[in-house]
Formats: sequence, C-alpha cells, structure tokens
Amino acid sequence: MRLRKLLYPFSIVYGGITTLRNRLFDAGVLSSQSYELPIISVGNITVGGTGKTPLTEYLIRLLNDEYMLCLLSRGYKRQTKGAILAQPDCTAETIGDEPFQILKKFPGINVVVAEKRIEGMELILSGTKTDLVLMDDAYQHRYVKPGFSILVIDYNRPLWKDCPFPAGNLRETSKGQSRADIIVVNKCPDDLSADDKAYWLSKLKATNDQQVFFTTIRYGQPQMIGELEKSPVLPVGEMVALAGIAQPFGFFNHVDKSFRVVEKMIYPDHHHFSSVDIEQIATKLKQAGRSLITTEKDAVRLKGLVDNLPAKCWFVPIELEILFNEEKQFENRIRNYVRNHSNNS
Repeated sequence: MRLRKLLYPFSIVYGGITTLRNRLFDAGVLSSQSYELPIISVGNITVGGTGKTPLTEYLIRLLNDEYMLCLLSRGYKRQTKGAILAQPDCTAETIGDEPFQILKKFPGINVVVAEKRIEGMELILSGTKTDLVLMDDAYQHRYVKPGFSILVIDYNRPLWKDCPFPAGNLRETSKGQSRADIIVVNKCPDDLSADDKAYWLSKLKATNDQQVFFTTIRYGQPQMIGELEKSPVLPVGEMVALAGIAQPFGFFNHVDKSFRVVEKMIYPDHHHFSSVDIEQIATKLKQAGRSLITTEKDAVRLKGLVDNLPAKCWFVPIELEILFNEEKQFENRIRNYVRNHSNNS
C-alpha cells in the first residue's frame, strides 16, 4: 500500500499521457486507418487476465459458419518478429500461445500476428480471403480503427477501484470505456444477483449507445494434453495443479473444488517452459499416482513436452457463458454490425 502511494504521482502522469494520446486520435491529429471490411476489437483496460480469449472464441463460434474470419493478434511473447500469417506447422513459440490455441481449435480461420496492427491488416488484405477481422487485445492500438469495440472488464477488479500504471493496473484511465460499443463484465459469480448487476450498471454509467453484458467462465471436463478425442476417463488421485496465466486464482479455485490437489505450481503469464521447468514439474509428479492438471492456455505451451513427464497430463477447457439469458441480445448486436458492414451479406 505504501509503495502504491509512492507510485501514484507517476500514475497521474501516465494517465495524463494516455488521455492526451486518446484525444489526439479523437481529434484526428493522430490518424486511425479505416477499412471496408468489418473489424471487431476485443480488448481491456486492466492489465492481463480479464478473459478476452474465451470471448474471442465465443465470437468465432458465433460467426465462423457464415463468414471467413481472420484473427489479428500481437502474438505476445512469441519468438518471432514482424507480420506473420500462421501456417499449419506453426507453434506457440512462432505465433504466441493464444493465437496458436485458436489456430488449433478453429483450423478453418486465418490467424495473423503482428506487433503493428496496420502491417497485420496489410497482410490480411493481400494474403488471405477474409470477410471479418477479430482484433485481439487491441483496445489501445488505435492506428487501426475498428468498426466495433468490445471492452472486457474483470468482475473481481472493478475499474473504479483501480488507477493507471504503475500504482495501479490500468493501461489508461477508466474514461477509455467510452470507446466501447459493448462492455462485458467477465468472471462474474454463477449466481450473480440482480442487485449486484444493478450496482455495476450504476458504477459503469454506460451511455445509451452502449450495452453491458455480464458473463462467467464455465470449466469443462478435463482432457488429456495432446489427445484429439475427449477421454472417457476422468483424472483421479493426487493432482499437481499448474498455471502460467494472469490471474490464475479462478482456475485454482475450480480444481481445488473438483480434484485432490496436493501441490500448486505458478508461472508467469505466457511463460515458455524450459527443460529445467520440465525437470521441476517431473520431480513433483514422481510420487506414485500423481497427475498434472493445468489450464487450456498452458496446455498449448506444454504440448510436445509432456512426453518427458512421468504422469498423465490434463487440461481444463473453458468457455464463456452470458448471464441473465441475454445471449440473443448480445449475438444480435454482433450479427447486426457484421451484416451491415459486410460485403458477404
């Protein structure tokens, strides 16, 4: 708390810089490139772990049958540079763990990674057949102008209780939510009450043009890493739980309730597992009857390495669920935007 107070003046400066930058974009002094094809941006203001990837996957499932989709992502922590169109032999190291996860789950869509989103858009337009672009983690990347923006907020980390970096966890001030067409409050309790929903709405103060939806994360049946088919057998016995994601507490809470977890291993978000890491994990698993259980995103980075582990290795898939029976309102808003801005309509 004391360190936060010491850093707060720097947060004021940082927040002022990001506010000035946004105003320059809004005034046209800094230019945003527009495109004819529909572009949906999914992003956040809070640093890390708001649940953008399950929302992106929800959008892919919603639109994939009707449109040729392309995911445009930075490919955070990848070991390559520049704009890259993902190929079947790509790995998490070459395009990043989240793009690789989506590439494998949805092999029919294109995936492009680029630090500079404009370079990524140029590659999409010249090298792919695409009807619709989903821009991942692009809320602050304003040089490409999305036609539709979705802001994801973590229920457990309200914007009004936070402040900009470095004293807080915001990439810009909370006023940035004004750019969103839809605000998604994610990671809500399954039994979120109407009163709690009303409280959030009163705090967010969304405009008349914005819609706010409340969502939760559903954990699926564990699957074995590397297996193409779902296993009819569920993990039993002692489990070592491993997570290398931002905000892993939801995952650990779930596995604690569902399995006999005897040890937890925590790594940084987007961590690339080394041979030393694998040896340490193997040591934890040597006790007879133990298995490894991890997140879906970690499974992407562990695939190919689990053969060196002396135990069965499982991951828990997740999906986003919209609360209060508002799926149709959400889906109709998305579909209406795409149809009104698509050449394939």
